[in-house]
Amino acid sequence: MKKSESIKTVAIIMGFYNGKKFIFEQLNSIISQSYKEFKIFIFDDQSNEKITQSELISYKENFSKISIIERKSNFGYANNFLQGLKDVGSGFDYYAFSDQDDIWEKNKLEIGLKKIQELNSQNSVLYCSRTSYFDNDSMNEIGSSRNFTKLPEFKNALIQNIAGGNTILINNKARNLIVNSLISDKFISHDWWCYLLISAAGGNIIFDTTKTLRYRQHGGNLIGGNHKLKDRIFRFKRFFLGNFKEWTDVNISNLLKNKNLIKKENLRTLQKFIDARNSNNIFHKIILYKNSGVFRQSFLENLIFIIGVILNKI
Repeated sequence: MKKSESIKTVAIIMGFYNGKKFIFEQLNSIISQSYKEFKIFIFDDQSNEKITQSELISYKENFSKISIIERKSNFGYANNFLQGLKDVGSGFDYYAFSDQDDIWEKNKLEIGLKKIQELNSQNSVLYCSRTSYFDNDSMNEIGSSRNFTKLPEFKNALIQNIAGGNTILINNKARNLIVNSLISDKFISHDWWCYLLISAAGGNIIFDTTKTLRYRQHGGNLIGGNHKLKDRIFRFKRFFLGNFKEWTDVNISNLLKNKNLIKKENLRTLQKFIDARNSNNIFHKIILYKNSGVFRQSFLENLIFIIGVILNKI
């Protein structure tokens, strides 16, 4: 990176809940980053397991880079990250999310920062990337996340999240946008909300095909990978059981509460999508849905979602 860019600071927001088994390996991978201008904020969401200051002393010269913040009550997965984004303040140039059990590739931050800076945008910017799936011991690669090829935009974000939270890096303007939107008690996931709102507000979304971290697959994952047939069948069942509709209800409610932050053209898309969901006429419903322009990243998923809108499952 250029010398003038080396002073840019990054706040890394890590959610922690009963993850001591893996967290120190993750901390080591962050401390070892090729880009060094960062500070790690660990938000302990009322975990039964505690990280002590004495356990962090071993990091010696990096000790001052790590802070532990204990929640007074359990915020839950999404709110812990989103409130963490607010709690660390606006004094950083960039903000990254980190899970407690991944392993970052050594140049993860450097890659993300370079991509954002190359864009040279004055808008809110969200960078995200692909990941490698590893087994419980993080020794063997067992797959990877999908390579999305369609443009990341609001019409996609309404019905699909392609921004893995553990890969996200946003600029200060995007951080302030998200913080100003936190007027709801419930969010489905912090990463989906970031993708939704930043794209809705006309910000830039960068999806990088580079795999920047090792996403550990184990029984404690709140949200695991989607590379195995059984994972896809499970998600397919949840879709037709109505889970996705519940998520969409929450996302739409939160978007409507933040209409002042959304570009007019995206508000029109949102309204067409809402009208399609609410219509009682099947043919009218399909027409409205198609006119809204919303889309998934694959042909098969788009077919399934047309069936879903007819059956009131989205």
